[in-house]
Amino acid sequence: MLKNSFFRIQHISESTDTNENNPHITSYRIAVYLDPGHPIYGGHFPGNPVVPGVCQLRMVTEIVSEITGGERKLLEGDNIKFLSMINPMEHPDLMVTCTVKEGTPGILNVTASISDDDTIFFKCKSILA
Repeated sequence: MLKNSFFRIQHISESTDTNENNPHITSYRIAVYLDPGHPIYGGHFPGNPVVPGVCQLRMVTEIVSEITGGERKLLEGDNIKFLSMINPMEHPDLMVTCTVKEGTPGILNVTASISDDDTIFFKCKSILA
């Protein structure tokens, strides 16, 4: 829905941690590019574009869908924090960091953040199906 129009995935790196006491946990670092010319910024807000919070959460959901190879839907969001506004003119290149932990079949526990080199803009814990 937003992928390849509102934002583009530039690069994905992955690392996996598995041991006897913990289930399979995979961490990802995803470089994304925001399109500062996207029409959504005409209304949010003219002359001072800001990435809407709902779009940040949707970006994470679409990125997890991409890296897991199947469409995911948000079941539950917890500790969703919008820490700083993202102006796409000033911060078009961002890093999305996700930790994905397999729960019951078909359920993923996801911890994610959106940042640049200096600022964390968004953090959340969510359950996706």
